[in-house]
Amino acid sequence: MKQWQAAVFPLFLTSLMYAGSMVLKSLLLLNSWTTDMNNSGGLSLGCIKIVLWSLRAQMFAVASNILAWRNFVVAPLTEELVFRACMIPLLLCGGFKINTIIFLCPVFFSLAHLNHLMEIYSAQNFSLLKASMIVGLQLGYTVVFGWYASFLFIRTGHLAAPLIAHIFCNYMGLPVLFARNRGLVSVAFVAGMVAFLWLLFPITRPDLYNDRTNNCRCLHGYCSWN
Repeated sequence: MKQWQAAVFPLFLTSLMYAGSMVLKSLLLLNSWTTDMNNSGGLSLGCIKIVLWSLRAQMFAVASNILAWRNFVVAPLTEELVFRACMIPLLLCGGFKINTIIFLCPVFFSLAHLNHLMEIYSAQNFSLLKASMIVGLQLGYTVVFGWYASFLFIRTGHLAAPLIAHIFCNYMGLPVLFARNRGLVSVAFVAGMVAFLWLLFPITRPDLYNDRTNNCRCLHGYCSWN
């Protein structure tokens, strides 16, 4: 078993989908720092202290937020345990084909998020149409992510792979495709998606994550994608 690969490689692969988002965040951060330095007369020790204090305050705010713990720790862990670690091996043992499992499990994973309907319905001033559109978008997004998470789990044989990807995606939200007056964001998004598709199979090769050599290196012994 190779633990660190299961955390690092899928995280790197997942981050490629968010290349546009990370470029946008970097540009906004750089713009904020530039404004602070101009207001303070250039780079100084005081300016650096303000930036560090701001980062420290943000970290403490996240660490003390119950919703952040739910979104970034509890929800990813419980959902990956149920819909990947428990459900996928059972379906594999039941004789389901890998492609069927990858496309079937996310349907249940997506339906499990229907509990947000009433919460969103209330937040949208009890507009059923608006709530349904938002929930529909969320369900579509969770289905797509579920395909990817199931793919990661079967290919790597590690729960850490989809878990790390789940936490990262929850933190980043929907990928940014474009931003007004910032063409570099769109270029980064396209380049990131091309790199993601190019590396999807090579970087998830089962032999990178498992030392077993009895004809199949996938943890479950069912993987035929060599």
